[in-house]
Amino acid sequence: MKYFSLHEANSILPQIKLLVDEIKDKRDKLYNVIESYEEEIENQNDELEIMYLKTEITMMNDEINELIDIIESFGAYVKGLDPFLVDFPSEYNGEQIYLCWQEGEEQIEYWHKASEGFAGRKHISLLSEQTGKDKNRLTP
Repeated sequence: MKYFSLHEANSILPQIKLLVDEIKDKRDKLYNVIESYEEEIENQNDELEIMYLKTEITMMNDEINELIDIIESFGAYVKGLDPFLVDFPSEYNGEQIYLCWQEGEEQIEYWHKASEGFAGRKHISLLSEQTGKDKNRLTP
């Protein structure tokens, strides 16, 4: 497993944001197609249209998963799609942590322990305050 420093994670974030923007567009279209599909099913409309929409859902889902695979090929983990969450494995004082980015944030400003998840997010400044170390160097 690759461990990221804060600087490394923030340096690949622009590339990840581009992929996330593409995923968000596909996600929004997917939601619309799912809504249309559910309406067709509920109203028991044209079977051909229902089959078409089901195929569209499958294709869009596959496209989103391919983009997620690209993000994860960097060594990061996609933890949520709405909102979009990405964790970057790191290490701090010998303990595995995750540098955590959520869509809409300009850069990585939060982290959490591996056992805590998103609910345990803390501001990145707490890492450097605890030891006086440079927060850009989380890994030895």
